[in-house]
Amino acid sequence: MSSTLALIAEKALPALSGNPLSYNPKKNVYLTLGYTSAAGNTYYKAIRVSNRLAVYYHLGQGYAHTFLNGITLFAWNGQKANIIAQKFWGGCDWRCFNERTAKEESIIMLKDFLAGQAKAMGSFLSDSQLLAFSRSMIEETQHKMLR
Repeated sequence: MSSTLALIAEKALPALSGNPLSYNPKKNVYLTLGYTSAAGNTYYKAIRVSNRLAVYYHLGQGYAHTFLNGITLFAWNGQKANIIAQKFWGGCDWRCFNERTAKEESIIMLKDFLAGQAKAMGSFLSDSQLLAFSRSMIEETQHKMLR
């Protein structure tokens, strides 16, 4: 990763500060360095970004499955990244990682956040409007940003 990109990531996405990142071009995702638990599972984050949003998948790699422990959505406000939604699974409620399911869960999380923001502003938007906009925002994070 270039030093300029590292500096931007550190300032724009503070949760990445100090974490070495690698980029997987085939999957179009940044990966943090993982750590291995006493049980032998490796935990790491897979991160996708757009100019307005970052989606963190909290993943674990066990002997038989990659599992999704949680999702965190960050929004860039021009100054810093703010957490706008989080959802975690764990214990007996763990889930096998599935790209499509994780994407759909991210879309719903963003839709719920935007619905709350609209309500706080005294506005009404239909669920279909919010869902379509949320889908387009999450899909932006999946487009290749590197050229």
